[in-house]
Amino acid sequence: MKIAILTRPDYRSPRVLAETLKPQLQQTSVSIEIFYDINFLNRLVSYRDSKLSLHFWLKEKLFNYISDKIVIKKLGKFDAVVISECSPNGFVKSLYNVERFKKIYRNPVLYYEVYYLGNAPSQINKLRKSGDAVMNRYDLHLSVSEITEIRQQPSGNWFNIGLYAKSWNLTPVPKKEMIAIIDFEHPGYETYRQMQISALQKVGIKYISLEKSYSIEEIRSIYQQGSIYFMQSPEAFGLPILECLCCGNQIFTHSHTWPMSWRLHSNPGFPENDVLPECFTVCSDEEELVENLSKFKKNYHPSETPQKVFQNFIRHYPSFYHGNEHELQRLLNVLKAGRMGDNS
Repeated sequence: MKIAILTRPDYRSPRVLAETLKPQLQQTSVSIEIFYDINFLNRLVSYRDSKLSLHFWLKEKLFNYISDKIVIKKLGKFDAVVISECSPNGFVKSLYNVERFKKIYRNPVLYYEVYYLGNAPSQINKLRKSGDAVMNRYDLHLSVSEITEIRQQPSGNWFNIGLYAKSWNLTPVPKKEMIAIIDFEHPGYETYRQMQISALQKVGIKYISLEKSYSIEEIRSIYQQGSIYFMQSPEAFGLPILECLCCGNQIFTHSHTWPMSWRLHSNPGFPENDVLPECFTVCSDEEELVENLSKFKKNYHPSETPQKVFQNFIRHYPSFYHGNEHELQRLLNVLKAGRMGDNS
């Protein structure tokens, strides 16, 4: 079986997912090729739906006409195409004309994101109100986590294949010194960042504040140095959380609801019942943050603590590191059998 993965060229979550899915699928002897040409789907959008000026729309169509034809021809040689993109972008009609591509391609078109859209009712409502597509846009859905706003068990055309983070070769190496990593600033959440910096200064912990653009190698090198990682806002999943846990970094969050896909309670939606494992620390104000940072600093061991954090992560989220072999095999069985059921 030959599968193509279509994603964005920039180093964002979709590209990381695509490049992690490749070795995961290769373990099953599937032939894989990644195409960083998702923008050709944008050029399939009609002028009426594109929300672009006529001049720019025509320019893009004409300038990329030959290259887009080449991409479509190459994709036609594969048994299935997996589109790796952020949600809700992958469902917005003015961004990508997936429906037209499916008429040209005629083989299964899959969608891979950190979460399954069916677990995000608020996103579905927004998409429907704007006249955009929902789950039936794609033949099959692949996700990393089975929980976002709500939790459901994967079935039918949804496959919770996890993530093969092991392929990143990030390990909880002994730390030379204790360093906290403060994630990029998020608009509307600046006060939390200021609180984190203030608490770190009071406790006397060195920190790196992420401010600019980094290559994937640079950012992971920084994560490898860290002992603590500070979330800045709610995340549907948060790939940096996973990268930092692979490096043995304790995750500090303002609320147990912020890392949505990492909650352990069986019925999310009732925040008072949500829980996080020991590799997360929840601090709701600066006083609590100073107290927990002081405790963490006092008990920190440069080699034992990262290993402890990593093992706690693996114990609770094995499919985020090794992938979900059962769900992956279920997916391959469906593709081989050609069973594309109802996905409305």
